Amino acid sequence: MRSKNISFEIPQTLLMLPAACFGAGLGGLSKKTYKLIGDIEVINDDLAVMHNFALGAPLCVLLAELAAVLGAKKFLLAGSAGVLAEGLSFGDRVLCRGAYSEEGTSRHYVSEEYLPACGFDVLSALPVKAAGDSWTTDAFFRENKASVQAYREKGCLTVEMEASALFAFAKSRGFEAGAVFVISDLLYGGFWRSVQKNAQTLKALRALVADLIKIL
Repeated sequence: MRSKNISFEIPQTLLMLPAACFGAGLGGLSKKTYKLIGDIEVINDDLAVMHNFALGAPLCVLLAELAAVLGAKKFLLAGSAGVLAEGLSFGDRVLCRGAYSEEGTSRHYVSEEYLPACGFDVLSALPVKAAGDSWTTDAFFRENKASVQAYREKGCLTVEMEASALFAFAKSRGFEAGAVFVISDLLYGGFWRSVQKNAQTLKALRALVADLIKIL
């Protein structure tokens, strides 16, 4: 059911950028801008970008649900993540093949612990440093040594806060969903090291978004 307060439609493909604010127009690329908690920039008839909204699985899926009512059927998450495995560092890109759920939202959609990405074969053309699974958690300060080690042993390369929930939502609704991350934190070696300047992460995200817009 569509809310009486929402009277616009968006393209079928939605690029979601948690916590990233790119300013109006995404460098002059957008044709229209809408407000739906965050900002929605319509790039063309096939693609819209949603940005400037908070981190976390519940809000990400809430927005995906609303976007589905407005016409979206393909959801691509692009955000920052911590890296669990050595060999990756700040600014590197990681393509997410699937995610282990340690957040509460996905349980309302599916029962599985592991949710694979579905669709977005076009991402094979995206230059990335690595591809692998992710650990999705909604308890930021419980990313302790034991958990990091456990998910490393499962084969996870990254940790973030949205992917498994978005994949669960998409699976239950018959939609496509994918994710790609920029590394902003290092969690291997027994210590948490964060990028010194948030502007570095934003710069890497801008470059990623520019590449994604080209291939989508």
